[in-house]
Amino acid sequence: MNGTDHDLQPPGRWVGVRLQHRHVRMDDRRCTTACLGGDALTVSYPGILISSYDRGALVGERWIPLGADPSEEDDEVLIEQLRVALLWQSGD
Repeated sequence: MNGTDHDLQPPGRWVGVRLQHRHVRMDDRRCTTACLGGDALTVSYPGILISSYDRGALVGERWIPLGADPSEEDDEVLIEQLRVALLWQSGD
């Protein structure tokens, strides 16, 4: 097993949850003083990827950003998304 959602594929519906970094590349038109000499700037930020599978096929993904100092509202969004995913997995 290599730690991915694809290691075990139980029958029916299942949900995978993992940490994923997203990378955004900003070209020189969008860069400010952070881009010296017109070089592109790449920003990376973490989030939680919730993947939904039905009989082994990926049917949906949701990515929730993780801030360095999450608010109570951020926590509530994550909890609600996990709740929705797990209810979907159970068939409710």
